[in-house]
This record gives sequence, C-alpha cells and structure tokens, in this order.
Amino acid sequence: MEILTYLLKVSACTVLFFCFYLLVLKNLTFFKINRFYLLGTLLLSFTIPVLQFEINRKSSLTDTEIPVTAPEWVRASAEPLRFTQPVMITYPEEQLSGIDWISAGIYIYAAVACILLMVCVWRLYGLFKYINSALKNNDGLKIVVKTDGFTNCSFFNYIFIDQSKLSGPELQVLLTHERVHVRQLHSLDKLMMMLLKTVLWFNPIIYLYNQALEQVHEYEADAITSSSFGQQSYAALLLRLTIGKSEMTLVHNFVKSPVKDRIKMLFNSKSKKMKKLSYLLVLPVVAGLVWMFAVELVYAQKSPAETTKSEPVFERDLPLPNRRQSDPHFSSADHADKVQKMTQVSGKTITGTVTGLYKTKSFTGYLFKTDQETYVLDGFHLGKHSPIILKKGDQLRVIVDASASTKDDSHVAVFPKQIFMGDKLVFSRPKSEQHPFLFEANKVRFNDGKITDVHQSDNKRFLHIDANGFNFKVAVDQTQTDLNYLKDYRKGDQVRLRFVHEEKTGGKSYLVNDWISISKNIRTFGVQNKKLFSRFYNSDGSQKVAKADAIKRAVIPQIISYTKIKGDVKNETTEMENPVFHIGAYKLSAVNAIFNKKESLITAMKASISKGGTMVIADKIVYDLSRNIYKTYTTDKKSIAEYGANVKPEDILMKRIGYSAEDSIRVSKDKKTIMLYGNAVLAYGDVNLIADEIIFNSEMKKGSAKNVVVKGQKNEVIMDGSHAKFDLNGKGKYEVWQEDK
Repeated sequence: MEILTYLLKVSACTVLFFCFYLLVLKNLTFFKINRFYLLGTLLLSFTIPVLQFEINRKSSLTDTEIPVTAPEWVRASAEPLRFTQPVMITYPEEQLSGIDWISAGIYIYAAVACILLMVCVWRLYGLFKYINSALKNNDGLKIVVKTDGFTNCSFFNYIFIDQSKLSGPELQVLLTHERVHVRQLHSLDKLMMMLLKTVLWFNPIIYLYNQALEQVHEYEADAITSSSFGQQSYAALLLRLTIGKSEMTLVHNFVKSPVKDRIKMLFNSKSKKMKKLSYLLVLPVVAGLVWMFAVELVYAQKSPAETTKSEPVFERDLPLPNRRQSDPHFSSADHADKVQKMTQVSGKTITGTVTGLYKTKSFTGYLFKTDQETYVLDGFHLGKHSPIILKKGDQLRVIVDASASTKDDSHVAVFPKQIFMGDKLVFSRPKSEQHPFLFEANKVRFNDGKITDVHQSDNKRFLHIDANGFNFKVAVDQTQTDLNYLKDYRKGDQVRLRFVHEEKTGGKSYLVNDWISISKNIRTFGVQNKKLFSRFYNSDGSQKVAKADAIKRAVIPQIISYTKIKGDVKNETTEMENPVFHIGAYKLSAVNAIFNKKESLITAMKASISKGGTMVIADKIVYDLSRNIYKTYTTDKKSIAEYGANVKPEDILMKRIGYSAEDSIRVSKDKKTIMLYGNAVLAYGDVNLIADEIIFNSEMKKGSAKNVVVKGQKNEVIMDGSHAKFDLNGKGKYEVWQEDK
C-alpha cells in the first residue's frame, strides 16, 4: 500500500507541473531551459512525496450558546407519508473477500513494470546489433549506413543514415542536426524517460512528458542547424523527409517530431529575455505540492477550561507494574533455585519416566521424573495428543524448548519441542501459527510491529503498523490524545499496540479506532487513549478485570419511515429523505438525514427530536449513537447545545419553541403560519399547550388554540378551556376561556 500511495502522489505532482508547462512555458523559445524544466520537475515529483515537514499549531475551542426561536420551515405536508406499514432496515455483516486487493495491485504493478523494462532492453539490443558496422567521422560521430528500419536518426554519437535518399548538401544538414543531439546528450534524456515510463506506466502524463521533451530536443537542434543553413532550405528538407518515420523510441529521428510544429517554431520570433521570469511562477506550484504532500499539520486543541490547567502527565510513558520490585518471592532463595533449574533444562535433552498427572492453578500436565529432578510436562503445549502419547510409566526422551515456574508451584514446567519413546518420535511441536494479535488478561488485544507509514488527514493522525505480516491502520484523533505526543513516532519504529476493537478491511488488513496505547518501550504504555485507558488499567498501570460493557455499545436506531433511500455499502452510509427514527425514547424526524453506521452518527437536516411531550427543533441535529447524545446546530453551523440521557426535559426546551401534532402539520405559503391538528402540542420554556388545534405565527410568536390544556413543568394542569390566545414574546402570556364565555 505504501508504494502505491507514493506513486499516486508522484503522479499528482507530474499532472500539476505539466499543466503549468502547457499553460505558461510551451511556446517560449528558451528550449534549453524548457528541457531542464521538464527533467527537473520529473525529479521533483519523485522527491516531494519523500520529504517530511511538521508544523505544530495550537488552537482553543470555545463553547457558544445561541438562543433559538422557531425556524420558518417545517417538514410538513397536508398529505401523510404513503406507507402501509413501518419499515425497519437491518444491516447484514459485510462479506469480506479473501483476496488482498492491495497486495494484488502491487503484484500487477510490478509485473507490468518488469515486462516494460524487458521490452526496453530488447529495443536497446536492436540498436546495439548494428553498432559494429559503424564508420567513424572526423567530428567524433559514428555513421551506420542503413536502407531500412530506423534511418536518418541518432543514438548518442551513432548516426543511422540512408544515403540513397540524401544528396551531399542534405547529408551535411542532417549530420549537423544530429551533432546537436549528440553534444547536448539528448539520448541520456531518452534513457531516463524510458526508465520513468517503466515506473509510471499507469500515468498518462508521463507519455505527454516524453513527447514534450522530444519536441524540445528537436526545437533546440532545429534552431542551431537552421542558423547555419537558412530557415527556408532547412524547412524544405524537413518536408521532403517527412515520410518514412522510425518507430524506434530510443533514437532521435530527423523528422519524428510533428513537422508542422517544428516549422512553425522555426519562423517564430525569439522570446524576449524578460519572459525568463515566467519560470519563477512555478515556485508557488512547488510550494503548494510540498504543503499538500510533505507537510503534516499537528493541531493541539484545548478548551478554555483546559488552558488554565497543567498538561496531563498520565498520557506519557506510564511504566507497567513491576511485580519483581513489589513481591518478596522474586528475591527469595526458592526463586533463585527455580531460575537455576530453568537455566539448566531450557534447550537441553532430558530423559525420564512419566509418574502421573499434575494439575494446579498455573500448570496442567504430567509429572516427569529424571535422575536429578522431577519436572512438569506442560499439557497445554501437548494439546489433544497428551492422553494418547503419555501414560504412567512411559520412558521418554524430551527435547526441551523452554521452561517456566511460578511461586505457587514447587516444580519447574518444561515445554517440549519433541518427545521420543525409544527411537520413535511421538510428538513434535507444530509450526506456530501467525496471529494478528494476542490477548491480555483484561481482554485487551496487543501485538508488536513496525510503523510503515505515518500521515495526517482531517485533524487525525494515521499510523500504519506491520505486525506478524498483518497490516493495522490506527486512527488517532485529538479527542483521544494530544497529537504532539506522537510527533516522535516515525516510519521504521518498533512499537507495541494495545486496542480493544478492530475492523477487518482486507485479508490481512485491519482498521483500529479504539486503541488503548502505543509505545516504543514494551515496559511502558507510551501514548495512551485518555478515553479508554482508565477503563482497562488502574492509575498504577495494573490491569482491571475486563467487563462486557467496558465500551458501551452504540444505540441501534429503528428507521420507521422514509420517502427515498440511497445506500453506500463501502462507506456504510445511508441517505434518506423525510425519515423518521426511533432512538430509544426519542423520535427524530427530518427533511434529509445521513445514517453513518461506521461512525454511529445520524446527521439530520431541518430536523425535530421529541421525547414525551417535549420537542427540540433545529436546522441540523447530529445524534451520536455511541454516546447516546445529540447536538443541535443553527444555519451558521454553530452548535447550540448538547443534550443526552442525563439532561432534564425542562432544560432542553428552556427558551425554545417546540411543536408536534399527530394528524397533520401544515405551513402557509409564506412559511410564517404553522397549523397543528390532532393532539397538537406547543412547548415554550417550561409550559406546554395541548389542544385539538393550534395555529400560530412563528415570526410574531402569537397564536390561538381550541380545546386547550396548559400544563406546567411538573405536568400539572395550570388552566384549561375551549379557546386560548397566546403571545410567546417576552415571558409568554396565555388567555384561556370557555365556549360560553
């Protein structure tokens, strides 16, 4: 993946550099400078993506509370949604292919590049087989006389000519032209382009680069040659020799480049010297590409409350608990004796007799008595074979792979590599299977690997780690840790990764968002995720008992209805028009919504959310299903507030207007008058108006109601009547009366 990403960045650079050449430099007569521009920008294209610069920026976040009145829009229609029954969508688990497409892409790229390289070698061979017949010229040129194939062309100082089609003066013109190619080392450029086309064979711009460079070569040779022989006669010779072009890509053919363009350039007036300043315009292009591909921005955001506090220290190099320092057993004579026994037996061959079964809290296996000592043959490593191959009284020869001991066991356990009964091999440890990760006692996953790539995108830092042949893409954002803590983590570093969830993205590829810690030293935790670390480890680094609900699962929404739906399986997103969701106790309605299953987010535009008899209306509502909270936004994209399960309903609606109705909600053409029918509710502050019909002007905040009941903060009835008028300006005024009044 890393090589493919690099080549795509190189290709992007070539596109911008070549576009600049076409727009600004192509028609200038500074042919030598144009030649070095084309060559130089190609080299820059390969260099810029390799560069790495880091810019640290700090910014502060401010919380803004904006009072909101009822918006002028409402998602309403006189016609109800046409559904015969509710619709509920379930998402099947993604069926992942066993093919690693990234690896396959690399193999395909390499195969095509090798084939193209072999083709170039074959063409070189086709040139060299004619070289032995070359005749030397006084100017250092070597003439090869040919009548077919590639003729009237050159490769380094070898000139291939067809004398039968050239008069004496014309031959002199051709030799002068090819001598320019030889002295300017144009063939060296062609060899370089041959290699670059092999590397970037998939990039169409590299072929345009090759054509442009060849054209510049010819312009340069034409300009020098025509100055000696005259433009008119030289142009006539070009026209006469136009037919019979060579298809050999490694030679400079006298008439291979488009003759029309060459003749036109011959008679063009020379560019003024001031035009050379045009080449300086490429500097902003270079700066922009360096900014795009070589500069990493690191944002250290802090809230106002955090700016007055000292930096948290627990996020840096917390050491793992060292039981050897705190447990007196490790300084005892018993421990020293066991260490000596383990040293004597590890990697050695021992013989003895099986004396019986052995089972403790630490080891399960068989007692194995030798002449000097009794060991435990660890049954876990023997697996399903142990009851078959081992019986009491068996005489065995054991090749020991490793050994271990605990303070609670009197015997040292040995882990066999091979077991022989006489000369017969009865057990051989199978080749260990490569696993993407192992588990700690608290169910945290961990592995050790090497960083293969580090890059920044959308205020996130991504670390690509290769562990045991498996690829892990770790996404780190600023809510998890200060990204400055990762500034010393670079490509090639060996790290230990701890995490709790992973998403399989390929045969051997995983995406990790819920990481716990990343460390260069396995004896420390290094950089820690402040959101998750304390759920699995104590402040001293010791493990906590894993709980099933250590990370709260996202709330699963029910999609009740919609008028139009469109899904993106790859990105796990669903776009809906006029959707209605049930999210726990909440009901969310919107004009448009996007449900991102991967991020556990619902982004609803022109939406309302209600719970019980209260409702919140906003231009945008973002519901975080993983945290079971939502935020409301105004049209200027500023957050109003954040609400969740722990927020009281009366706090949600304080100083905001909310409304709902069971039968219908209608809006006038000017979108100012809103009409609610059937169990209509209008909420303002800590008061709810419940009526059969409510009509109010959202601009003047005035209206009327029929068969109304006014309830207070604690749902107590304040007043009721047949009719009501209300004015929500200021603190809100209500006038309620009976029909006979």
